Amino acid sequence: MNFTFLCNTPPAKNNRKVAVIGAGPSGLAATGYLACMGYQVEVYDKLPRAGGLMVFGIPAHRISREKIEQAVDDLKKRSKVKFHLRTKICGSEPMHNEAGDDFVLNYKSLGGRMEDNDAVLICTGTWKSRRLNIPGSNLQGVYSGLEFLFPVRAARYDMARMKVPTIKGRKVAVIGAGFTAVDVVHAALAEGADEVSLIYRRTRNEAPCGLHEMNILEKTGARCLELVSPLRILGKDRVEEIQLARCRLAEPDESGRCRSLVCDGETLKLKVDLVVAAIGETAMPPFAHDLGLENVRKGQVRWLQMTAMESVFVAGDVLTGPSRIGSAVYSGLKAAKSLDQWISLKEQGRLQEYREEFIRQEDLRL
Repeated sequence: MNFTFLCNTPPAKNNRKVAVIGAGPSGLAATGYLACMGYQVEVYDKLPRAGGLMVFGIPAHRISREKIEQAVDDLKKRSKVKFHLRTKICGSEPMHNEAGDDFVLNYKSLGGRMEDNDAVLICTGTWKSRRLNIPGSNLQGVYSGLEFLFPVRAARYDMARMKVPTIKGRKVAVIGAGFTAVDVVHAALAEGADEVSLIYRRTRNEAPCGLHEMNILEKTGARCLELVSPLRILGKDRVEEIQLARCRLAEPDESGRCRSLVCDGETLKLKVDLVVAAIGETAMPPFAHDLGLENVRKGQVRWLQMTAMESVFVAGDVLTGPSRIGSAVYSGLKAAKSLDQWISLKEQGRLQEYREEFIRQEDLRL
């Protein structure tokens, strides 16, 4: 992993400064690009380590934590990038409570970052999970994907702040078939769960994670239950069972995937100790209204990936919603290139000459 793949040796500084908010894949990719253009970059992140969900969400066997740390050290030592960890950036709008906020020790203002830098790039990712909305979803033992994964990965950095679920010897039901669900299954097995069942309302052929990942889950010891959907979670004080409805496939929806329809009256129950709803994350961007992110998403912008606030750009999952790491990296690189072009042409009074150019996928060599 190499975030400064565009330059073999750091270039001379260009006397420009950029603040990058968020040290996940899009933020680190943008940082490497800007460092190779000669910028002095300072990175702010609320967590105790850079890497975002690559470190605090995705199991280590999928992305090596050591390789991420080596790439971040390279940014620090060779490109003199400054990292401000355990630091959350605030704006004029109320802050959301998200996974990882327990680590925050310092708060800085967005306005201060804008005053101290030539531009700001926001790459804060998606840190809020979607919740189940069925009876029993408030019972003890029901988690969202991030509520389950984050403490397991973050405990190594500050055990006192983390409440890690007891997983060893437990029966775990995982709802969903995306990459978060896959990560939850692997984490549960690695932590010694007695039994792990993945519950999906379609078949493995329609699974967002793909047929290959579903087959791997079974080879590693998980049970994949297809064409079933959760009806209710049962238990007195905590989770004891989950009731599932049988489903069948119907005609494709607007996305092209077959619809899943519940078969009336056909249900089954599983005895479980933990239920993890890995049904996706939502972007809860800071200062969303001030930034005018909806217009950025629609492409109604005066400059590629610039927000309604001049000199403030945005990239990654906070803009697009949850995506694969490669897509987040691409978004970060594209925003960094746009930011660099904007500053360069602005200094020359040539903003009207701007022409949108995209980085080619084959240029991504992380």
